[in-house]
Amino acid sequence: MTSGDFSKWLPRRQHCFVIKQILRTIAEFGFFVVFQPMNSIIKPKIFTMKTKIFLVASVIILVSFLFASCYKNKSDYNSNSTTDSKVSIMSSAYSPASLTIVSGSTVTWTNNDNVAHTVTTAEGSINSGDIAPGSSYSKTFTTIGTYNYYDAHNTSMMGVLVVSATSSGGGY
Repeated sequence: MTSGDFSKWLPRRQHCFVIKQILRTIAEFGFFVVFQPMNSIIKPKIFTMKTKIFLVASVIILVSFLFASCYKNKSDYNSNSTTDSKVSIMSSAYSPASLTIVSGSTVTWTNNDNVAHTVTTAEGSINSGDIAPGSSYSKTFTTIGTYNYYDAHNTSMMGVLVVSATSSGGGY
């Protein structure tokens, strides 16, 4: 399981907190077991010096890997997270019908249907003209806002594009 798997259930800050709590518990227990007088807990034959060194090294390696999973690369904090997004036109529908991107991102609409379609807004900020079957239309969005678009040939075919501010980076 990678650190990315945890983020499906917990936001990054919370999963790092959980990992730190687990590490603290392991470290306290490991210290307790390794450095307790042998006659008070476990038979002396089980924890030889070689076993103690192995346990301490294992805990150090585990702690290193778990802390590394919480580390975020410095360049990740400073990136503006622009991406290229794709919208498919098929069966007289946009898929996905609703999309949220950051300012500076490019959206590409690809007509996978067997008839021409358009991507059009009422105020004219998006006007693809006819997109022939198998063709695409791309546009880069730098203005923040919500764009309600439709197909000029089939006005019941609608989609929504939300453009948000660029990621400021930093923090979780």
